[in-house]
Amino acid sequence: MRRRDRARRKHEQKEIDARLEAMRLADPPVKRTPRSKRKKRRRKRGFLARRLVLVVLLILASVGGFYLLASTAPGGGAVTIVVEKGDALSNVAYKLQEAGVVRSSVLFQLEARLQEQETEIKAGEYEFTPGESGDEILGVLSRGETIPALTITVPEGLTLEQTAGVVEEQSGISAGEFQAAAERTDYGHDFLDDSTIRTTEGFLFPKQYEFERDTDARQIVDRFLRQYVIETEDLDFAEPRGGVELTEYEIITMASLIEKESANQEERPIIASVIYNRIQSGMPLQVDASILYVLDEPKENLKLSDLEIDSPYNTYTNIGLPPGPIASPSRESIEAALRPAETDYLYYVLQAGGEEHFFTNDYNEFLEAKDEAEEER
Repeated sequence: MRRRDRARRKHEQKEIDARLEAMRLADPPVKRTPRSKRKKRRRKRGFLARRLVLVVLLILASVGGFYLLASTAPGGGAVTIVVEKGDALSNVAYKLQEAGVVRSSVLFQLEARLQEQETEIKAGEYEFTPGESGDEILGVLSRGETIPALTITVPEGLTLEQTAGVVEEQSGISAGEFQAAAERTDYGHDFLDDSTIRTTEGFLFPKQYEFERDTDARQIVDRFLRQYVIETEDLDFAEPRGGVELTEYEIITMASLIEKESANQEERPIIASVIYNRIQSGMPLQVDASILYVLDEPKENLKLSDLEIDSPYNTYTNIGLPPGPIASPSRESIEAALRPAETDYLYYVLQAGGEEHFFTNDYNEFLEAKDEAEEER
């Protein structure tokens, strides 16, 4: 088999060299005419010019032929080609021909060399459809546009631990391995330089991601963090909001509360305004989601004993924001934390349908709305 492959490659190489040599000979060097003889040969200039144009047209026709002959006719389904690390151009061309992507491996190699892309092909798994031009195929191979081997979708509002579970389920990387990587902050990002930050909780940006097959836990965490940078690079975290100065980390912490508390998209800025108003008033935030973050098991209804749990994340017994995010917030929740609505609300109650909150600045109205909602549930 190896001898046959070597013989095939040797034969193809000879054919390619012969074609390149033929193209070179089609355009022989033109000798410079001595100054003394230029006048005598003016009549020949028109002939030489016409000959030059003909040579150029022949070359263009030749190259155009390569483009046509290098690819197959449209039709048929997509096919997968695997380019191994170290594969020679001849091997790649042969795989493309065998799969029906190109008609001639020889012409494909010739086209790659004419475009000086014979050494630009990157390893990986590729998908092609018969009918693509040689130029398109070379572009995909040289840019390394491989088929994603791994897709991970991180929903909004997940804790670090929940995100680890999603990664394990969708990638096979253990939740423990991912969590260990996510509990480190040495990823070289400026937003993690805050001395109060102990993990990447809150910065694992929710989105659908694509990875190569051999990606490890640390690379996945770093990709999530880089996406956070991309999603927030146009946001101004330095300007005080609602008369309150907060760090970027505190803004993300607030955004995580907004993410967990909002019943719909439109409520986010209003929830944000309640949090800002309570901070300004020196009131405890009393955000149920912060209690649920601490509890070992989720609960639909909190008990009085839950509200007294001993934890820095308990926003019933502690004033101000919790020490860190309780989930990964969406871009919309971060924007709400940066641009709160202008209200005087201090209280809100989830209404019986669970689709919206009732907001008020009056404590008695709040109690009435709370009783009403509990009766209707």
